[in-house]
Amino acid sequence: MNSTHWQSTTLALLGFGTGLVLHLRWHPLRRHLSDAWDCLRLRPALLLLTAGAMLLATAFAETRHVPYSLSQLMDWRGILLPLVRDALAHMAVLPHALLPPWPQACGVPLLLVFLTIRIWRWPYRYGERRPGPEQKFGLLAVTLAGFVWLGLEGASARHALAEGVETAKLGCRYIFAALAAAWAQVWLVRFVIAWERPKKPEPGGDAAAALEHAFARWQGVGCLAGFNLLWMSWRWWQMNTPQSIGAWWWVELLLLFAALPVAVAAVPGSFWQQGAAALRILGRAVLPLLMLAITSLFIFVLALYAVEMGRAGCAGSPVWRMVEQPLSALVLAMLDCWLLLTALLLMLRFGFSRSPSA
Repeated sequence: MNSTHWQSTTLALLGFGTGLVLHLRWHPLRRHLSDAWDCLRLRPALLLLTAGAMLLATAFAETRHVPYSLSQLMDWRGILLPLVRDALAHMAVLPHALLPPWPQACGVPLLLVFLTIRIWRWPYRYGERRPGPEQKFGLLAVTLAGFVWLGLEGASARHALAEGVETAKLGCRYIFAALAAAWAQVWLVRFVIAWERPKKPEPGGDAAAALEHAFARWQGVGCLAGFNLLWMSWRWWQMNTPQSIGAWWWVELLLLFAALPVAVAAVPGSFWQQGAAALRILGRAVLPLLMLAITSLFIFVLALYAVEMGRAGCAGSPVWRMVEQPLSALVLAMLDCWLLLTALLLMLRFGFSRSPSA
């Protein structure tokens, strides 16, 4: 590789990074960015959880990411537009799924067991009214279906399944992946609320309290999972038909309802009322969110370029590849957590007329 290209690329990255640091130093949202960083710094387990989930998602991915070659990465005009598209798609998904839904979906049946037991024992703790028998038995049926699905996943790892059984397994995988994403995001919002508006200490800390609040909103989480299933299916179609008209509309859909997990976690009422509240939250916080989105776009373009450069540089060495993968996951997880926490703080601080601490 021509050393002149390496020198120009390194200088461009250093200049871009220096400008970004100076930009953040005098950013209009620097207080919120700093608060989000403090939240992440004081809770490193969230960073490690996100990085670990990224590594698992890479290991169990159905389709492998095709890395860019060094020659492609050196062509700034040719690589800039794909990187911007990747960054926009990444930013659109972030408010709805910080943790990759697969394979964390395998933990959903266990969560459903805890939820089912607690609803049967303490029905008034997890809703304004006592759940009816149809809701209880419906929840029990979904829990049992989850363990049947886990059995099918284990069986498919040993031998091929019949076509109909394989189709049912994949359908259940998408459903429980949507549930996993919904539960994780509602839990994260309640986790941020517990840090933003601390009350008396609860057993287990903020994480356990956030899980209890997520359990209490189990019906809203189920409806949010239906929304997740919609955009996940749309995204899967876009990945298989990238040139189709309207294939990228799922990005606009996710950006329009970026505040939906916040509304489900913080606003009481039906899912339709929460959807309307999500639009109101977005309308009140649109200006700070827009400023954050512009900054995040530049940050993610720079980060994705650095990650792709690392992948291309380590492609020929399995040892360096083992070093690059966790390092890239840690960097992306840090940026994802930091910028998403900032966005959540902005929606909680600007999107409500009063503190959503209930």
